[in-house]
Amino acid sequence: MEEDRRSAARGGALAEAMASWVGARIDAAHANPGTGLVALAVYAGARRVLGAGIGPRVAGVGVLPRLPRLRAGGAHPLLAAMRAHLVGRRVLAIEVRGDGVAVVAGDLSPVENDQDDELRGEAGPSSAAALAPGLGPAAPAPGLGPAAPAPGLGPAAPAPGLGPAALAPGLSPGSPASGLGPAAPAPGLSPAPAAAARLELAPGRRGEVRLLDGAGNLILRWPPQGSAPPAEIAYPEDPLAAGAALVEASDDAAAGQEKAALARAVKARRAALERRAEAVRGDLGRLGSVARLQKTGQLLLAQGARVPRGAAKALLDDWETGGKIEVALDPARPAKAQAEAFFAKARRYQRGEAVMRARLAETERALEAIAALEADVAAADARPEALEPLAQRARSLGVARAEIAGAGVAGEPAAAGGARGPRAGRTAPRRPFHAYRSASGAAILVGRGAEDNDALTTKHARPHDLWLHAKGVAGSHVVVPLPKGASCPADVLVDAATLAAHFSDARGEAVCEVSYVPRRYVRKPRGAAPGAVVFDREKVIAVRIEGARLSRLLATKEEG
Repeated sequence: MEEDRRSAARGGALAEAMASWVGARIDAAHANPGTGLVALAVYAGARRVLGAGIGPRVAGVGVLPRLPRLRAGGAHPLLAAMRAHLVGRRVLAIEVRGDGVAVVAGDLSPVENDQDDELRGEAGPSSAAALAPGLGPAAPAPGLGPAAPAPGLGPAAPAPGLGPAALAPGLSPGSPASGLGPAAPAPGLSPAPAAAARLELAPGRRGEVRLLDGAGNLILRWPPQGSAPPAEIAYPEDPLAAGAALVEASDDAAAGQEKAALARAVKARRAALERRAEAVRGDLGRLGSVARLQKTGQLLLAQGARVPRGAAKALLDDWETGGKIEVALDPARPAKAQAEAFFAKARRYQRGEAVMRARLAETERALEAIAALEADVAAADARPEALEPLAQRARSLGVARAEIAGAGVAGEPAAAGGARGPRAGRTAPRRPFHAYRSASGAAILVGRGAEDNDALTTKHARPHDLWLHAKGVAGSHVVVPLPKGASCPADVLVDAATLAAHFSDARGEAVCEVSYVPRRYVRKPRGAAPGAVVFDREKVIAVRIEGARLSRLLATKEEG
């Protein structure tokens, strides 16, 4: 019994702190689902914020000194529902109960709003009839609703420590949405309309939020799978101190999640750069085959006439070593005529050497910068002001914003459920393309292989997007996403054509012709080989490969 009285006193402290909020307009709703903090802000002479921690990381209830710094974006379903049904409406009633706190919100007519404001200005907060938790109503003051009873007066509480906290002036007696007892309306006011929504907060490590409409129908429950809130809420003796501790704990926990998300994103970027550097070194390693390619071309020119037509391979005499060299051939073409293909490949390797070495040097510089950033992130304090400059550095080094904002770094929108969103723990599906960015920021999608080319062209590209391919040689499909009815800017077209040439057998050529058409004119014949397509209404651009442009484009690669 003594504990019940102490609980009632603590609940009474929270009810008293919020009594003047009744009739105030709700002007903000926020939450950080990753930590479990839900906040509802009203303006009652100054901003007042009710905070409830529903777990998993923070639990409890109190009056917050400020809004949480780290919180979800408005697209989150909990935030979207609260803002749609609560923000902009008046607080009709607040209830402090054994199983949590409920806020009833609704709209008043313009006349009622004006009269309500006048009453609040004349009578002050006491015109909102406040009830201490667990105590029944006393005799109303003349012209006003029930006044706050003194301890020990009025009927006994129906449940220990927990009754309705406050009733809005003008709320009709026995309103089913409010769940409160009778109260006399303020003088001159008509009964208030039915409540528009009711927010029920059950704090605790496994607590929940329930949003109901005025008829009591469930609009949203968070977490969606439900929870097991405690039977009795441990209300704080000092709601202001409890609220300050609650918001600090939420921000600290969220910042720790942000630091971990940023560290993962930077580590993934470093791994991608290491893979890129290894690939470029492999390309440079093929420069050693230039002499062999030239020698094969010379031998084919001299001995190709002896190779039977339709042969898939040939054994050529190596005059330098006295041995034999086996060469794979295209059966559809005369062997001697294929010598030029070996010379052309050798020339491409030679011309591409400068570009490859420049790209390797740039990648190695980026690796040094990302390694330094990784060390700085590891040493940084888990605070928003410390993490935001590091997040900006990460974005400048090619880390995708979505990866950095996994749980809302420094106030960026957070995914539902924590660092990786509602599908946390699942591997993201592999994209059939890599994305690059033009100088203007436009996306350019490049297929990753033959089957990926088909997926990019037939499943991802829209009919009005621009489709490109190096003319007359094997290579990647390239797509430039465009708004419907828009044409491709000239600089983006040149950037996309440069990538189409680079990711084709024409890589290394100084000039390459690239075909481009709207995607609607590209089709995949039945039974065609992977990556093989036909297209109509072809236009051709002859693009000169500029080393600086190509290096800039390759540096924007977004791993998919």
